[in-house]
Amino acid sequence: MKKPYEYIVNGVSFVYMDLSPFGLPDILPDFIGYLSFVYGIHLLPSFHNLKRWTKTFAIILAVLSFFVELDQWLGYKILGDIGIQFMQFLFIIFMYCVFQLLLHIHYNKPLEAKTFKTYQTYIALMLCGFVIQAFSMNVEESMRENVHFIGSVLQLVAYFFFVFYFRACHKYYKYSMPSQ
Repeated sequence: MKKPYEYIVNGVSFVYMDLSPFGLPDILPDFIGYLSFVYGIHLLPSFHNLKRWTKTFAIILAVLSFFVELDQWLGYKILGDIGIQFMQFLFIIFMYCVFQLLLHIHYNKPLEAKTFKTYQTYIALMLCGFVIQAFSMNVEESMRENVHFIGSVLQLVAYFFFVFYFRACHKYYKYSMPSQ
């Protein structure tokens, strides 16, 4: 059996981690993460319209993130920080759709409560981090980095909640499904 949860976690990892050593372009481009999402969502056991819409949304985000990454790689500042913030906002909306799909898949199953609890925590932490980072430009310059760091830490905690949740999903389906 293919492992959809691994592809989804890999997608989140690519999107979340920004590895830009020494001012070079990101070596884990976000669009690859969104393509990983597309394949992971494709493998999920559901035939709901929400699955189709979430997959389409991931494809749109892959294309948009390619242009944001291209903007950074070429050194242009056409989109600037607004493009990055906009992509982060779209990512939060996308994750809302992913969690809605997972709630549909895990409905009346042992993972339903864990899915809902992780969904609430993840979305709350990501939104708080996003708002803090978005408004950090309004803070004094001496405090700006500290405020931005707090937003990043909140989003990092949300990322770890998400990874631990998917590890539980993977273990549950590993032992409850027959091997193929």
